[in-house]
Amino acid sequence: MEELQQVTHLNVSAIGDRTVNLMPLWDGKEWHSWISVNGKIIKMKMMGVVEGRYLAKNVEHKSDLFMPFVDLMWQRTSWPEIVPLISAIEDDFSKMSTSIAKLKHTFQTQKQLSSGSSRAFAETELEYLLVLCRTVFDLLQELIARIWDKRVCLNDPRAESVRKQRKMPDTFSKLCLKEKTVVRSSEELQTLYALPKEMADEYVRAAPFFSQLRNLRNGIVHGGRGLDLIFVTERGFCVGKDSPLLVAIPCEFGYKYNDNLVSILPWLCSLILKTMGTCTSLVGAFASVVPLPDEMAPGYRVFVREPNNDALSEILAINQGGSPWWG
Repeated sequence: MEELQQVTHLNVSAIGDRTVNLMPLWDGKEWHSWISVNGKIIKMKMMGVVEGRYLAKNVEHKSDLFMPFVDLMWQRTSWPEIVPLISAIEDDFSKMSTSIAKLKHTFQTQKQLSSGSSRAFAETELEYLLVLCRTVFDLLQELIARIWDKRVCLNDPRAESVRKQRKMPDTFSKLCLKEKTVVRSSEELQTLYALPKEMADEYVRAAPFFSQLRNLRNGIVHGGRGLDLIFVTERGFCVGKDSPLLVAIPCEFGYKYNDNLVSILPWLCSLILKTMGTCTSLVGAFASVVPLPDEMAPGYRVFVREPNNDALSEILAINQGGSPWWG
């Protein structure tokens, strides 16, 4: 711990038994980096970050992602048993970026592909994106459940007794759904697992989106059902305006290709933003009622840089008026 004192942006006194991630730091002008060698902390010179996470007060490149729940988890919940789950959640969002980049590449190179290939490639990537979003929910729930089981002690003796006797489920569906379909009420969650009302309410708000996402994913993985037919146009990939996809995960489609087809990109934007937003709300509610350690790098935020972040940033920008087309 004494060696860490030279890494001046760290709040060493607050680290406790958490794992320190010596991620690079951008000070607004240059990069700083440290590595641990045989118990010694050595400062290294670096030109920049190609891929991975870094600390900064402001983003170094416009396509680098700031996800509030990832920042909170690294800063305040990075215990040894939690770090692999944080990394796995980050990895799934990285895969989302790659999958969207593959979709765009497929569209831009469709003339080089055999007939029907671009549509098949697009359907495969969309199915994979649904699986990734669904997986994020269980990783997040496993993370919360581990902290709840090992790191929490409730002030109310009766509630603490319930917490100890009934372990919080580590999958989202087992916590939120009865008989795999019915959403549990906030009151049920408070009674069953001694959850504070703020947390229980947030789970209830998240459950409808999760349930629709789960149904779509299960239909693909277990039910043998593919997605709706994807249409390839000169402007981009489209689906029918009455597609069940749009019913399951609603999106404001202001950009139609014709009277029957709409661009799939705003739907993708909605899918990913709702996944990110739900994670942020749940982790925020958890942190608001469970005393967590102070930030390890106060005043700094965690940003994520991936090779295909530009593709994801383009999709997310649709929510703020960005183009819903690739053509």
